[in-house]
Amino acid sequence: MTLASVFIITSRCYAEGWPQADFDIVSDGAILIDADSGAVLYEKNATTAYYPASITKVLTAILVLENCDNLEDKVTFSYAAVNTNLEPNSTIIGAVPGDKLSVRDCLYGLLLHSANDCANALAEYISKTNEKFADLMNEKAAELGCVNSHFVNPSGLNDPEHYTCAYDYAKIMQYAIKNDTFRSIDATQAYTHAPITKYPNVDDSENTVYAHHHMMRKSYSDYYPGVFAGKTGYTTLAGNTLVTACERDGMTLIAVILNGHSAQYSDTKKLFDFGYDNFYSISARSNDKNLNKLSSNMKVYGIQLIDSIGFDISPSYHITVPKGDNIDAVTDTLTYDLSDEEKSDGSFARIDYSYGDREVGKAYIKLSDNSLKTKLSRQLAEEASETGAVKLQEETIPETISITSNESDAVSNSGTEHPEAQEKHAPIVINNEDGRLEISKPIKQLLLILGSIALIAGIIFLVYFLFELREKYANNRRRSRMLKHTRDLSKAQKIRRDMLLNSRSRKKYPKK
Repeated sequence: MTLASVFIITSRCYAEGWPQADFDIVSDGAILIDADSGAVLYEKNATTAYYPASITKVLTAILVLENCDNLEDKVTFSYAAVNTNLEPNSTIIGAVPGDKLSVRDCLYGLLLHSANDCANALAEYISKTNEKFADLMNEKAAELGCVNSHFVNPSGLNDPEHYTCAYDYAKIMQYAIKNDTFRSIDATQAYTHAPITKYPNVDDSENTVYAHHHMMRKSYSDYYPGVFAGKTGYTTLAGNTLVTACERDGMTLIAVILNGHSAQYSDTKKLFDFGYDNFYSISARSNDKNLNKLSSNMKVYGIQLIDSIGFDISPSYHITVPKGDNIDAVTDTLTYDLSDEEKSDGSFARIDYSYGDREVGKAYIKLSDNSLKTKLSRQLAEEASETGAVKLQEETIPETISITSNESDAVSNSGTEHPEAQEKHAPIVINNEDGRLEISKPIKQLLLILGSIALIAGIIFLVYFLFELREKYANNRRRSRMLKHTRDLSKAQKIRRDMLLNSRSRKKYPKK
């Protein structure tokens, strides 16, 4: 990688060090990550493969949501969905072949009640068979960067080829909670689906399903404030499995427990306490210094040619920092060497954040268009002026630094231009809203003057051309008449006539 593609800004100071856990985790596999930054805060056998049991249904649900256009579509329960693809004593809602429920009803049965018949029916609805749906599951796992997972069914029932690791399932949950519909369904405590053959009455209590995750329900001693999503799992081979998402103090943490030995809730609580006691999350957009190193203001003799393009970082990117340290303890690396997938959303650079040898976040930089914000600010100011209201204060945005050395004198840190700078607006501005270029008033006036001069010159040339054409036409007519009336002249007279005509022509159009 060349120096042109990467440069490192090392603003590292002496830090207190990465916090270390002072507790033991009973579970065989465990991990704790910051969902916003992806930073791994704690891990135990994080990439070792274990049976996932019913936490598999998180991946099933997100695939259904991404491949279904209408949640009110009807799902028909086949014989295979309620018989051949289940184990004895599997958790089910009790559907029989031919029963129909909406996709929405089945998703609530899947995530709240952990119903395996709903998992099979949804898989068949999306991909016709469990096997084809499993292919989708493995494709999505690879897309998310999973390193040691393979899925063969949508429910999580035991199979030697159905396994995952704590790191992979944290990535899957991190992806799932970005879907608002998933979060809404998974956070529900109780839901009543439509009647089925076995329970035909609307009031049948068996048609109501309840959330199984104890940390989400205040009636359980394991309740943990801030937990908003999660999924339980259990089989004799997998033991207790648990995936949980919690939000506190602006930081979202995800904990995964595999083969929990009945300690899945206590281990998860230890992990969350450790995370919130020792770390905090900050916005990359608000704290990154790299934007000040970039500029989109192209100037000629101090005047901007285009003032609408800037650089921006999405507010969704975060950096995880140990408590007691600040952003100065983090090293950031800016690179322009991105993959085609990374560039697909318009990103042209990536910032990787690290604390020592630990990755604590990353952010992508995109080109942004400031012309819409400027136009909106002007409209608000005009409306306030017309109504006599107090002028609204413009929202502070990341500062855009010019390539000229005296830019800071023209633009203040708040993003508001000084009067001197207001007289030097760019003559050409890209207006994305209308899809055209806007030209400033002075330039328009100059173009109008040049156009007027060109028009007058054109008219003068046209008049001169017409006058010359008229004279030439008149001479030709006189010549024709003279030739017509002198056809009977003698040869000597014709010679004298031609000489006379030629002499007149030379007087009118002298040789140059």
